[in-house]
Amino acid sequence: MCLLAALGLFVPRLILILLWFVNAPFVLSPFSDLPLPDFVAPLIGLVILPTTTLGYCWASTSYGGISTFSGILIVGIGLLIDFGLVGGGRGIARR
Repeated sequence: MCLLAALGLFVPRLILILLWFVNAPFVLSPFSDLPLPDFVAPLIGLVILPTTTLGYCWASTSYGGISTFSGILIVGIGLLIDFGLVGGGRGIARR
């Protein structure tokens, strides 16, 4: 069970790093309108919410951002996955 949780925490980060090296505009272009340097927002997303960051990059590339229902749905699912992976171990530890 611990191995699956560790993979769940590690794999989205690995995918985001590989996408950043292979297709940098896919990761950097959704955050180009922010007043930060281009690499800062994806780097923060890599550390804190990697699945949400992947979902936001995919939604902005494929669905025109979070202005559509599909984009909001994708980012919302990524957010639920991130919060589920981070907070999932607390319930098991209490038993």
